[in-house]
Amino acid sequence: MTPKPFSQPPSSSVHVFDPCLTINSGQMFLWEKIGQYWYGTYGNHILKFSESGVKDDSNNEENIEFSSLPEYNRWQYDVFRLDDDINKILSDFSRDILVSEAIRLYPGLRIMRQQPEQCMLSFVCASNTNILMIRRMLKNLSRKFGAKLELDGREFFTFPTAERINRADDNELRSCGLGYRTKSIKNMAKNIVSGEIDIKYLKSTNYHNAKKDLMRVYGIGNKIADCILLFSLEKLEAFPIDVWIARTLFYHYGWQTKDMKEPKRNKKLSTNQYNILSETAREYFGKYSGYAQQYLYYHIRESAHKNW
Repeated sequence: MTPKPFSQPPSSSVHVFDPCLTINSGQMFLWEKIGQYWYGTYGNHILKFSESGVKDDSNNEENIEFSSLPEYNRWQYDVFRLDDDINKILSDFSRDILVSEAIRLYPGLRIMRQQPEQCMLSFVCASNTNILMIRRMLKNLSRKFGAKLELDGREFFTFPTAERINRADDNELRSCGLGYRTKSIKNMAKNIVSGEIDIKYLKSTNYHNAKKDLMRVYGIGNKIADCILLFSLEKLEAFPIDVWIARTLFYHYGWQTKDMKEPKRNKKLSTNQYNILSETAREYFGKYSGYAQQYLYYHIRESAHKNW
């Protein structure tokens, strides 16, 4: 499959940072707005920022307050990847018409750097359901197995460790609304605790080796593995493909495989279809393909007026 060439010159615009847009773009699920503040569960921390203001590339924080419990100094730089050279990254693929349009419409969107255990366990829960249900499951898990913290006079719960999930019995996990995902999340926790899933190794090794290791775990398929790699393991070339992205690759870019004439709306890609499209996307968009995917994903969902 030969990718189409880029269609227009790269944009020279300066890109802002919009934390509200970013946390509501389908990457990380445990955020809630209370008054003018957003609160997020990030491993054993509760993160907080004010809704007003945006951050520009000159590092001026305009009317945004960032804090956390326990203290996590300048967490916004880690979590929102403000150490990434966003202008350089986007210039690598912003010559593409569709991605350029998404960047123009949503210039403040960023990839989030998530806490690996939380990301792995969260995306196990994300199979075949919607964001509302994912949030409900993860909130239940946090309330049942996490530690209680009080911030601004309100009660919050940290995200449970893999070790705590591994000690839970199946009935306790099912009571959180996991259903058939109980086996998958228990297997992921067990693999993390045993060292079969070695987070340090996954970060340091290449994309293909890391993905191969993740997919040895029961319940981890191509898409979930790519989400984990992109959002928590520093594999910015990972390009998660759901049915929305698959249809975009087919209709906009004309990419298809011998056994895929048209991706069906409610039908998963076969392993072969996924692998071919993933390789083509990574070849086309380059080493920062994950950024292109996030802009495409958000743009497609917003254009389709989906209810987040």
